[in-house]
Amino acid sequence: MSLRAELEARVQTWAQKHFPQIGSGPWVRACTDPRHGHFQTHLPMVAAKQVGENPRDIASRLAKECAPPPNWETPEVAGSGFVNYRVQPAAVAQAVESLRKDPSLGITATTKPETIVIDFSSPNIAKAMHVGHIRSTLLGDTLSRLLTRCGHKVIRINHLGDWGTQFGKLLLAYRNAGRPPLDPSRSIEQLEEFYKKGHEESEADPAKMELARAELAALQSGEPERTQDWKHFCQRSSEHFQEIYRRLGVTFDLEKGESSYQSQLSIVVDELLKKGIAEQSQGAVVVKNPKISEEPFLIRKSDGAFLYGTTDLAALQSRILELHADRIIYVTDGRQQLHFQWLFDTAIRWGKTVPLEHVWFGSILGPDRKPLKSRDGSPIKLIDLLNEAKDRAKKILLEKRPDLDEKTLETKSELLGIASLKYADQMPGRNLDYVFTWEKLLAFDGNTAPYILNAYVRSRSILRKAGVNAPPSHKIHLEEPAEEELSRHLLRFSDVIELAASDRKPHHLCGYLFETAGLFHRFFENCPVLQAKTQSLQESRLTLTGLTGDVLRDGLNLLGISTLEEM
Repeated sequence: MSLRAELEARVQTWAQKHFPQIGSGPWVRACTDPRHGHFQTHLPMVAAKQVGENPRDIASRLAKECAPPPNWETPEVAGSGFVNYRVQPAAVAQAVESLRKDPSLGITATTKPETIVIDFSSPNIAKAMHVGHIRSTLLGDTLSRLLTRCGHKVIRINHLGDWGTQFGKLLLAYRNAGRPPLDPSRSIEQLEEFYKKGHEESEADPAKMELARAELAALQSGEPERTQDWKHFCQRSSEHFQEIYRRLGVTFDLEKGESSYQSQLSIVVDELLKKGIAEQSQGAVVVKNPKISEEPFLIRKSDGAFLYGTTDLAALQSRILELHADRIIYVTDGRQQLHFQWLFDTAIRWGKTVPLEHVWFGSILGPDRKPLKSRDGSPIKLIDLLNEAKDRAKKILLEKRPDLDEKTLETKSELLGIASLKYADQMPGRNLDYVFTWEKLLAFDGNTAPYILNAYVRSRSILRKAGVNAPPSHKIHLEEPAEEELSRHLLRFSDVIELAASDRKPHHLCGYLFETAGLFHRFFENCPVLQAKTQSLQESRLTLTGLTGDVLRDGLNLLGISTLEEM
């Protein structure tokens, strides 16, 4: 339990006894200005509004009646009704010793575990993954890691776009070309070329558009040859996706395409019509709710075709019935907010009581502050982005470590390049757009992955020089402000993990790790470790060094970032 959580538990117990009507908080937060203390509670302000009393009177009662943990200073009433708390160094040292002995680094499993389905990444078959997929893929992966670490059962789902009108155009061009074998080394490029050709021809010639529709109808009816071609497209696309996921270290528990739900779509629409949730409109079937939009939610076109919304409703029902989901999280960009408002509203009216969340994110911008594109104006392919990250990292490493052999250089370049991309993407608040610059994300100073990785490497280097094979666990002595400040910060780790998981915002963790690295560098400069004046102080600082490295490694791992023992 963190220092904040320990105080929180005491304040909550007092609040439940004296003011049960005000809820369960949380009531304790870290002070923004250390001059006022280490922690602060605004509980008296909230309670005063509920019961009509003076907040300072309630604050005085709280400070007097609710004793802080041992080795804390006497609470102080401040302002119009706050209570401030300070922790003595002895309590900090004792808490660090306990944290060092805890394999989970203070992170406790939730008392209310859920089965949480997280839908993320979701590329389209026969199309290369591009830069627009990276935020969903990384954010979904990190949320899966965070929520799993907090004790939930997480089911990672990749909802593939493997069905729809585009396949009629693709099949038309592919079959007109004689159904040539796809080259495994460039199959995704070939499929994109076939689709582009089929799309341009069918859009320009009504007769060819009819042929494309006929191809799609043949596929939808299960015609063997078309089905074989479609499966071939899916297989080759999957190989492209898996190579990217392998390099990103991202896995899924279930990959399920839109095609998996086709047999359920008409059943879903009929049920919504029967319940009066949907209605006929000009031959189409729609769901209406003027509170969301004047334009209705279209779930079946007048020609009988179904849409993404219909598939999402069928998938939602499947996840509840088959996966026993207690909660479903969708990770997509912010442009789909209206779609998910419609989806969730329809699901609620349909009687689906499982909590549904749309975790949305902003765009990646180029230096011109417009959506990041390649030089020819097309979306940057994700595989090209990964390759460039590796190449740029390799150039930097060659300058710093010209002694590296080729194999080691390749391994470190891949790790550093991917780590830099991952961190740069998750460091801003997810609802914000951010400007992508190579120079910034690969820098060894500033809020970057290389800076944090370098702090971890330094921690391990100190242990090796001390001849310590595993992070030690000795009694902690806090003599200098820098080591006390670092210790207090390490004790916040579990609070930050809980916040990042509950807010669905990894940037909380990124900011914490950046601060950790900075405090550790300051500790290193101000607190001699190997040259400590006594053996007990050296052992204390080695313990603090090892713990810092463990926290950095664990935090980076939750962001999907691997560490290396030496740069």
